[in-house]
Amino acid sequence: MDEGKRFGVRKLLRFNGHFFQEAEALPLGRRALTLLLEAGRADWRHVEPSIFGTLLVRALDPTERHRLGAEYTPRTFVERLVRPTVEEPVRERWTVVQAEVLQLREARKNNEAVKRLRDFHGWLRELQILDPACGSGNFLYVTLALLKRVELEVLREIEAITGQPELGIEEVGPEQFHGIEVKPWAREIAELTLWIGYHQFWLEHHQGVNPPQPVLKDTGTLELRDAVLAWDELVEDLRRGRPDPTPRIVHPITGKLVPDPDARLPFLTHRGARPAEWPRADFIVGNPPYMGQARMRDSFGDGYVEALRSTYRNIPDSADYVMYWWYRAAREVAEGRTIRAGLITTNTITQRQNRVVITEAAKHGACVTWAVADHPWVDEAGGADVRVAMTVIANNPTCCSGEGE
Repeated sequence: MDEGKRFGVRKLLRFNGHFFQEAEALPLGRRALTLLLEAGRADWRHVEPSIFGTLLVRALDPTERHRLGAEYTPRTFVERLVRPTVEEPVRERWTVVQAEVLQLREARKNNEAVKRLRDFHGWLRELQILDPACGSGNFLYVTLALLKRVELEVLREIEAITGQPELGIEEVGPEQFHGIEVKPWAREIAELTLWIGYHQFWLEHHQGVNPPQPVLKDTGTLELRDAVLAWDELVEDLRRGRPDPTPRIVHPITGKLVPDPDARLPFLTHRGARPAEWPRADFIVGNPPYMGQARMRDSFGDGYVEALRSTYRNIPDSADYVMYWWYRAAREVAEGRTIRAGLITTNTITQRQNRVVITEAAKHGACVTWAVADHPWVDEAGGADVRVAMTVIANNPTCCSGEGE
């Protein structure tokens, strides 16, 4: 599949992408082969890619899940945030273009109308989207679907004028979508989610036509690294290590999990610590990890926390971990590199230790233009009922008094 060779009498499409570059035949028994055959016979055309978020979270053991602050974001929640972050500004521009095209058509300037539509499509095709904590890729997938719907409207408008479909053009695709993730297998799921969503849309609207080959591309846009902190090397300081308070072993009397007396948290000095770079993005969306400042040291180690705080001196030490993402997104907006940024955070964003970050961002022009301060959240894997906040940041002095909920 990586090279598009023949398999028996059939010519396989060339997939490429890194999914098939290191193909390995797994030793499967009769039961596994039967399940694989059943799966291969199933109709997967309409599978909902966002289900991979559920699989991602449930694959984590409770300790690891708690440490990462990993949560599955339901698609309805994602859409509620993506609409004011991405859809509204894109459709505002599209509405203006539609009005211009209507005037050109009424003046019988169809060639100019088609050019205007193609220019707008070129703008869509150049948009860059970033989720700096992409997890299973739900935010990227939902945003891709949104832009593909707008793109379809543009292409149908062109066809209505020219009388024929636009062929051979580069469409909005996964290579425009960037993500940063620390878990290797989460990154793989995110890329798979994007490609499934892309090809579902292709099959629905290009019936009978094979997609361009390679069917999958190695976009290189989903990076495996820390999203807020970069460093040159880690050096352990043996003098500064301390006992690990994480419950890991079963108490012989109570039967409950208790800390291992022999386990220690090493102190890792992060030499050359600095803010991690983010790819340039027109829009930033995401659900950064939930982590209160009180848990950061036990979860990430004292060395990491001290490097983080010394690197981001504008963020109070009492701020939650998620605020480092919020600060970075607001800076991208304030400095004009990003049109809007939308993030889901814990509802503690309204508390004093976190609000100072929002207040400082507003002074530089990054204002909260839309917000839901207290949104219900149900953890599907654990059943916990918690509250979150949603905020959209825009660089517009008039947005500071914008509508919230």
